[in-house]
Amino acid sequence: MHSGKKMIIMSLKSIGKVLAVLLTGIISGFLILCFVHLLPVERMHKNVLASKDILNSHAQIIPGYLSTEVDNYTDSIMLNEAICPIDAPITDKVVNNYQVNYFRGYSQQENLLRYLNGEAGYDYQGYSHYWGGHQVSLKLLLLLFDYADILVINLFLQAMLMALIIAGLCRAGRQYFVVPFCIAVLSMMPMTISLCLQFCDVFYIALLGSAVIIWKSECIESKRMYFLFLLLGMMTSYFDFLTYPFVSLGFPLVTGLVFLDDKGTLSQVYAVIKNSMAWCIGYAGQWIGKWVLGSILSPQSGSMTEAISSIRYRGSNVAQGITINTFDVLLKNMFVYLRWPVILMVGMAVCVFMMVSIRRKKTKAANIQRCIPYIVVSMYPIVWYTITKNHSYEHSFMAYRELAISTLAGLGMLSQLAYGRNGAEKGNMDEMLQQESKQEVRTK
Repeated sequence: MHSGKKMIIMSLKSIGKVLAVLLTGIISGFLILCFVHLLPVERMHKNVLASKDILNSHAQIIPGYLSTEVDNYTDSIMLNEAICPIDAPITDKVVNNYQVNYFRGYSQQENLLRYLNGEAGYDYQGYSHYWGGHQVSLKLLLLLFDYADILVINLFLQAMLMALIIAGLCRAGRQYFVVPFCIAVLSMMPMTISLCLQFCDVFYIALLGSAVIIWKSECIESKRMYFLFLLLGMMTSYFDFLTYPFVSLGFPLVTGLVFLDDKGTLSQVYAVIKNSMAWCIGYAGQWIGKWVLGSILSPQSGSMTEAISSIRYRGSNVAQGITINTFDVLLKNMFVYLRWPVILMVGMAVCVFMMVSIRRKKTKAANIQRCIPYIVVSMYPIVWYTITKNHSYEHSFMAYRELAISTLAGLGMLSQLAYGRNGAEKGNMDEMLQQESKQEVRTK
């Protein structure tokens, strides 16, 4: 009875801490947005104007490859929101994420370009069901750089993050995971990500989460590790414009499994479930916080109504005028993702890891059993496509990146099988050492 009460108290304390972190994130996120919306937009306007031609300069980086399509449509919304000159109360600005719109059937690029060219007759449109956290970094950067500069900065930052991750894996003795991680990242077309503001946020969060796990690997066994995933979920909800959110969960999850290679299968599966739940609570909780705040501070915005309507629409089984199911969504995204270069890269890595596993006799049942948590994570893209059928079908040019989770999990599993430490083998080795020690004592 005493131990049961203790467990209940500990669980309540954990729930209280999670709620406290969520509440802190919601309030601080709102206040930070208040600060950046106080910044003057004149300088930002000049910097967007300086590189306006880029907005219509490329649809696909590599023509014929839908996986390299840049979303100038949404980038135009983000830039439009950053320089919107509306004179309104600060809380109203934060809740509604206003942008300039001529309401004449123009595309988002046309709306922005006409405004930049000084055309009159515009009004303001709200986008209240998103946090718009991307405005924090974008507004600050636009004070110093133009749109083109920011895209180039992305190239440098993302390359340095990858270098940090590779260095950390080598330092920790997990060199075998470098190839799976690099292939998974390359399969998402990182040059396209760096050249599109909308695609960057989830990518940065996924890489940062993975880097924290790699460089602070001693924390991976901590009972509070789920707080990292809670924060990753909150950050994704705050910054992302609904692109490929599960990548910020899947990449750190698989990276964490690589650093739990001396633990049993049940421990790894438990870690996957616990951390996944924490991420989902953070993602959903942060977003619900925005809708509640919006409804309280700006009731006319209709943020809660818009959110519910958007969830119903994006999760529906109708897209582009046809009825679809999860298999249709999966197939369409696979056609975007599985081009020959990706198939060849993944295929070669699979062959190498399998040959090494067979040669090192790592294909025993005890070793294969440890593949279970990786297989669980590899199914996450299907979960996302099931929840967001409409969105993932209509936006396969970006939603296909969720499949990189399966690539990372699959190759990570095979690399672990071939080169990683094994909890079962470690246990057998300890037994052998103990027996040898006893033998030496007897001999003496």
